Amino acid sequence: MKYFKNQRCDFKHPVVAMGTFDGVHLGHQKLLAKLKERAQAVNGESVVITYYHHPLETIHRTTFPYLLTEKDKKEELIKKLGIDYVLYLEFNEKMAQMEPKKFLKDIIIDEVKAKELIVGYDTHFGKNRAGEYEFLKKNASKFRYTIELVEPFRIENRIISSSIIRDFVREGDIIDASRFLGRYYSVAGSVITGHKIGREIGFPTINVQPADPHKLLPGIGVYICEVILESKKYLAVTNVGYSPTLKKTQIKEIETYILDFENDLYNKTVEILFHKKLRNEFYFENKDDLIKEIQNDVRLTREYFDK
Repeated sequence: MKYFKNQRCDFKHPVVAMGTFDGVHLGHQKLLAKLKERAQAVNGESVVITYYHHPLETIHRTTFPYLLTEKDKKEELIKKLGIDYVLYLEFNEKMAQMEPKKFLKDIIIDEVKAKELIVGYDTHFGKNRAGEYEFLKKNASKFRYTIELVEPFRIENRIISSSIIRDFVREGDIIDASRFLGRYYSVAGSVITGHKIGREIGFPTINVQPADPHKLLPGIGVYICEVILESKKYLAVTNVGYSPTLKKTQIKEIETYILDFENDLYNKTVEILFHKKLRNEFYFENKDDLIKEIQNDVRLTREYFDK
């Protein structure tokens, strides 16, 4: 049985790491650096086993915003770290109920033919997440692989994890989220038709629909950002929220005003890099007060990048 859809697994000396790798944060980067180092030392291939969709989608059977990194972005980041291959498991109900030993034998050994495993302190797989480092260590001689444990990465004595970063993002603490990620938190998506209210007050915005519906958006507020469009960066102010002064839809949206930019971007793909939260989203009694606040947002954004 094949567990990887349309992906080759004929390696000569695969050194393997597995996990969700959502965020590809500094802890993941530490593990992936060790993976690359070992593969190069034995003239083998560095191989990451991950998932098309987060296992939570299958286990809880619900959809909710949680993803730190879209699938394409995750693979791009992993490959930029020098990893040779990224394999995607099609995680489903059957795989969720697979015993750790069967997962190890059928997938890691029989299909990938792993020679070495590089694992993190929180590695878990198989039914009830029963497969972990001690289990892999106990079975190493039987299945003829070596195993190395990578200690967690800490900042101020806190272990970096995707869960902690999600908390930062939800709270609008973009500075700490970016610090733990090792890069600016971003949202990629398509520019869609909005209400076109922004242009009426002198600040035409783009409405961005996230590329992945499960993408975690920053907490409601106004942010200093950059927008990447066709490999170029532009300064921007982004509102994540409901725009209560101008709208009554109660629909959470991402609206971005790109400074010194006037082109039509409908149906274009952009990536928004979040640098810093400026303020909360407020309701203003009139448009003039809102305009003054946006002018101040723009001024603070220019000053931020001038520094």
